[in-house]
Amino acid sequence: MCMRNLLIVTMSSILVIFGLIGCKVDSLTRDEIAANDFPLVMIDSEVPVMASQLYHRLADSDLLEEGGFLDSSMYFDTLNAIVLDSLISYEASKVDLKEDPVLYRNFFLLFKEFYLKYLYQHLVLDSIDTDSLEIVDYYKSNPEYFTYREQVRARQLVISAEGLRKGKDSLLYKDYSMEQLDSMARKRVYDLREKIDSGAEFGNLAYDFSMHRESGKKMGELGYFFRYTYNKEFEDVAFSLPVGEISQPFKSPDGWHLVEVIDHIDSGLADLTPQIYEEARKRYLSENARSIYTDLMDSLLLASTIKFNDEALSGNIHTVPDTTWAAVINDIDTITFHRLPDYLHQYKQGVGLDSIDLGLMHDMLTYRAVEYVLMQAGDKMGFKDDPEVVKERHSIYHKYAQIFVKKKSRDLDYRPADSLIEKYYNENIDKFVIKKPLNVQHIIVDDSLFGEFLRDQALSGIEFLDLARQYYPGSEEIRVAAADLGYIGPGEMPDAFYMKAKTTPIGGISHPVKTEFGYHIIKVIDKKFNRTIDQVRPKVVEDLKKEHARIVYDEWKQGLFDRHDIVYSLEKLKRLELASKDRR
Repeated sequence: MCMRNLLIVTMSSILVIFGLIGCKVDSLTRDEIAANDFPLVMIDSEVPVMASQLYHRLADSDLLEEGGFLDSSMYFDTLNAIVLDSLISYEASKVDLKEDPVLYRNFFLLFKEFYLKYLYQHLVLDSIDTDSLEIVDYYKSNPEYFTYREQVRARQLVISAEGLRKGKDSLLYKDYSMEQLDSMARKRVYDLREKIDSGAEFGNLAYDFSMHRESGKKMGELGYFFRYTYNKEFEDVAFSLPVGEISQPFKSPDGWHLVEVIDHIDSGLADLTPQIYEEARKRYLSENARSIYTDLMDSLLLASTIKFNDEALSGNIHTVPDTTWAAVINDIDTITFHRLPDYLHQYKQGVGLDSIDLGLMHDMLTYRAVEYVLMQAGDKMGFKDDPEVVKERHSIYHKYAQIFVKKKSRDLDYRPADSLIEKYYNENIDKFVIKKPLNVQHIIVDDSLFGEFLRDQALSGIEFLDLARQYYPGSEEIRVAAADLGYIGPGEMPDAFYMKAKTTPIGGISHPVKTEFGYHIIKVIDKKFNRTIDQVRPKVVEDLKKEHARIVYDEWKQGLFDRHDIVYSLEKLKRLELASKDRR
């Protein structure tokens, strides 16, 4: 091949390659986004919304379960939802939660719960040397904690005479005596035992045939059980059968059984398995931690100063404002009167006292101060700056700060005025005043006696439209359609017909009524009734609240977007390839 032709072929190949690359830019896969992530949106030039965030949100959705391509018109709503979340998070980062005492209290209580557990682990549990020999010695010295009662884990399959009589095929057995049914149940169990001998799986047979459906739905599984849980005949077999074996058919008061024993645990001290060792370790830790914790708190309280607001505590504590201080611990933390009467009542019951005096209040507040004293000690030791503590504090604070930001998206105190309720009712009168209230079927006959005969036939259980198919006047192909009138209103049928249908109860069939068309027997399928404004008021209020909530939310959301400079770069992702749901 000459050089010129070779050059042309090479250049053509390069162009093709570049063409393929150019097409690829328009449609990115998950792996390509992960390898070269980029911002699709910038908020105030400092908060990016990345393409990977969009992909992961879309992957978690039910969009394109079989996989496919999404352009910006299809992914924009999802992207905007991420932008909204980012805006809320951004504004939450500037929130001072103390502006909302309730949210700040919730943040503090949740963080306190975490911090106390963290300090207990590091100051108490981690100080205990759990030498394996000590754990083994504890296990041997405390057998009462590790002794098992005899128990069995088993599967069962039950066939009973009662089950045949009342089961899904009960019509087949209704003419047999209980003795005959018991014989049939016995034969079926023996047949199933033969299937097992031929290789059928016990659990599958229990699922398909066992009449004890609670265990049947679990492949016959009964779990572990002790003696005296079931009847004697059943337990004599279950507790005597070797592990892994399936019984021959046997009878108990509940019917005919097959039982498979999966496990059998004898009574006595449990073997020191890894699970039992771990249980012994936890008990050993718990018992030793109790005394260590008590000594630690006694020493911390002894070194602490608690100042009580005796003036407020001496009065009627039920009338003291929640924000009033009740005690101050080491001039750092404050216990307020928030829920103080409840705490006092619980403490009084706990210590078994009936009367309340200032001394009891001091004891209760000292008891509550223990948590604050421990947290202050943890702070002094530097635990508050541990990365795990800092991260959790920020996470909990940010969670409640976001709630603070979103509070303005709701108007929980909104109640629609009576004039608005009345206006809504009048504008939607068609919902409440029914123009076609009666759903009816009918058959026209030439004389009333034959009409009574058809009525008796229908009342005896023959389907009304089957009678219409046979006796309604006209060609056979239109009889049912003509008989089923659906919903009708005044004036659509003769007055006598309508009045008779109106007074016939739902599900009822009228006596023949005469009109110019003949004698009608009428079946009333359903009735709708007009509703007054007072009857529908709760529903109207609910609808108006939902509409108001939507307006408030939309205005809040728009205001949130308007307060920030949001720049979209959708041209960077003209198309996104989404894998099928099972491969995302």
